[in-house]
Amino acid sequence: MADQIVSVRMPVSLLNELKILAEKNHFLDVSEEVRSLLRDKWLEHSDPRQFKVYAVKKSIEKVSRPEQIKALKDTLKLLEEINEL
Repeated sequence: MADQIVSVRMPVSLLNELKILAEKNHFLDVSEEVRSLLRDKWLEHSDPRQFKVYAVKKSIEKVSRPEQIKALKDTLKLLEEINEL
């Protein structure tokens, strides 16, 4: 996969919103936030089932207690197995 550089012009208000989102999501700059948003939308439209699994994985990352994490991961594995059927 080759890297591409893209220049984007946007209104100041959109840039400010992206800066707030980048800080909230712990990205170093706006470009990482834009890549994340594009990746999420691409996954959502390329394979909706795969996007649902990705969304569940992102939710699991937000859980803090180890026993909850294990239970959610086990549930995710079962969902992936069911999805393969």
